[in-house]
Amino acid sequence: MLWRQGKSWRDERLGLTMITASLVVIVCIAVLLFRYQHDVRSERLRSQALGLARVMAEVPYQQLVPEDGSKSLLQALYLAHERSDFAYATIRDVNGQTVVEVTAPGVIAPAASAIPANQWIAERSTELGSGDGIIETQAQLFAGGEPAGAIALGFYEPGYGLSYEQLPFFATLAFVIFLLAPISYFAMRREIQPLRAATEQMGAMLADAPGAELQPSGELSAFMGNFNEFVDRMRERVAELEHDRSTILTSTKLISYRKARIESVLESLPEALLVLDETGSISFANSRIASLFGVEPEELQGSGNLSWCPDTEVCEFLSRCARQGPGGYVANAVQFELDSFPGKTFAVSAYPLFAPSDGGKTLGTLVVFRDITVETLARQSRGDFVAHVAHELKTPLNILGMYSEVLLDSGGKDEKQRIECINVIRDEVERLAGLVRNLLNITQIEMGSLQPDISPSRMHDLLQDLFRQFEDSHRDSGLQFHLDVPRDMSAVNIDKGLMRVALTNLMTNAIKYNQPGGTVRLSAAESDDAVTISVSDDGIGIA
Repeated sequence: MLWRQGKSWRDERLGLTMITASLVVIVCIAVLLFRYQHDVRSERLRSQALGLARVMAEVPYQQLVPEDGSKSLLQALYLAHERSDFAYATIRDVNGQTVVEVTAPGVIAPAASAIPANQWIAERSTELGSGDGIIETQAQLFAGGEPAGAIALGFYEPGYGLSYEQLPFFATLAFVIFLLAPISYFAMRREIQPLRAATEQMGAMLADAPGAELQPSGELSAFMGNFNEFVDRMRERVAELEHDRSTILTSTKLISYRKARIESVLESLPEALLVLDETGSISFANSRIASLFGVEPEELQGSGNLSWCPDTEVCEFLSRCARQGPGGYVANAVQFELDSFPGKTFAVSAYPLFAPSDGGKTLGTLVVFRDITVETLARQSRGDFVAHVAHELKTPLNILGMYSEVLLDSGGKDEKQRIECINVIRDEVERLAGLVRNLLNITQIEMGSLQPDISPSRMHDLLQDLFRQFEDSHRDSGLQFHLDVPRDMSAVNIDKGLMRVALTNLMTNAIKYNQPGGTVRLSAAESDDAVTISVSDDGIGIA
């Protein structure tokens, strides 16, 4: 019902629009016709005024200005134009003074104006005191070949309007135009009637039966058939687009989920990470970058600028990665230090990111910044330990070799010397065995498979034996050794081997980091519930 009301309103609006358009056309034609009539009458009036001015200029001056002061000729001119647009006729002498003047009732002739020197006839537009427009034509008058004055003829400017004889023509024209509006309207309605019927069927189809088709009939049967086919194809296309949209939306959500999951994994790693795309620009940076370099990850994403990096070697490393691309990454790590983290050592490495479906295709480069301070210290400690072990092994081996030569040289004749050499060799063999046990214990500690062997041990004997071992092996070092261990110390349940390893490390550090000529002190003190063992030296100490 509402649709039919809308249709009726559209029909009425179309009829009103056509009537309004017809009226507008009639008004436009009237305006154009008025303007045309005005222009024609103005041009005709100018031609008439110029012709009269030329004729009057040919009349002898004495006839125009009779000596008796009569106005016979000008009066005749006025009478000839009494019912026309005549306003005034004036004859002035060479000084501009009015000699003869004839005017229409109520008209006061305007002031004279000079004719240009190079002309004998002129035309101007002026106004009367009442505001009426005047077309004035002036011509020179001559007497005996000399200028005697001028004649001025004034006519009212024609107004806008139609003359009585033109009214039938204009009325007929307006009637024809106005009559064309309903004729065109009904003709148009007749032509679009099939389309309107099709529109009604389409509205009913859309409102009540979405799967229905328009039944073609009449002149529009071919059009309706093609239109039905077009609608079917559009339905199929819309269904395909909806399916594609659903697929794309699902894929987008899946990609977003995978991206978020990968970024979450990268954020949870303890290392600072950068991901460079194929062009070398930063596509991802985790939050560890901010704590390491003081720059927010959002500022780095999508940028290839390396001004945020304070270390020149790291900048050069990243530049090579960006310049060479994922296929030419630099595998060797670059170590660097930062002023904001004193005492720490960092390393940066680059690794290619391969596509899961195609192992030969690289998607970018993963740049990893790691804190390798512990590893560096561990390598340094391992090197120091190896050097210490080599030194500890070298000393007893030298002693074994020396006393073996003494035994060989003496041939065992001196029993006292032989016993002393054997005792020294036995002590050094035990010392070597202890070093080997220490190495095995350290290996087991690193592997996590060490099982402590707890047993009661006399601390005095253990500390005294260890002290004498270091004192004998470092006699030529220039250091002083001092032992302060009570003899009556109680036995303690410990792993004797592990305790010896710990004390050996302490004594080694005290000797290594002592000052020249300094003193190494090994002391022990017993309380009610503990035994305290101390190793001190005169060096710089431990921060």
